[in-house]
Amino acid sequence: MLDDHQVIVPNSRLGDSILVNYNLPSRRMWTRIDVGVHYGSDLGQVEDAVLDVARAVATDIPAACADEEPLVRFMAFGDSSIDLRVFIMIDEFGEQWRVRHEFIKRLHERFAQEGIVIPFPIRTLHVPEPLPLGERAIEGGPET
Repeated sequence: MLDDHQVIVPNSRLGDSILVNYNLPSRRMWTRIDVGVHYGSDLGQVEDAVLDVARAVATDIPAACADEEPLVRFMAFGDSSIDLRVFIMIDEFGEQWRVRHEFIKRLHERFAQEGIVIPFPIRTLHVPEPLPLGERAIEGGPET
């Protein structure tokens, strides 16, 4: 059942599909949350704040597994941020939404307290100055 609707999948479709069983061999799994911070951030401070929040969520939320240390990994220099990924162990697949929800709320508050900025995505455009009339508009092109 999915949202109180029954989904029927023909055996012929199942036989040709790759299935992922999130309950075997273990129901426990890592949930991941992607975060981006400003390029001017102190990455040590960011890592400490993220781990503190992740540990608190793992301890406070029953769906999370407090016995497994959360992980933080910086992943990339993104277009607008330094991107990192947070991993928190959860009891089962369906609980990831509750854990992510609480983690994001708490991390947003913590970042605000510590002055850590989550940047808005931006693009910088460099537009050349227009050439005066009589000069070539495009280098190598005809004069106007």
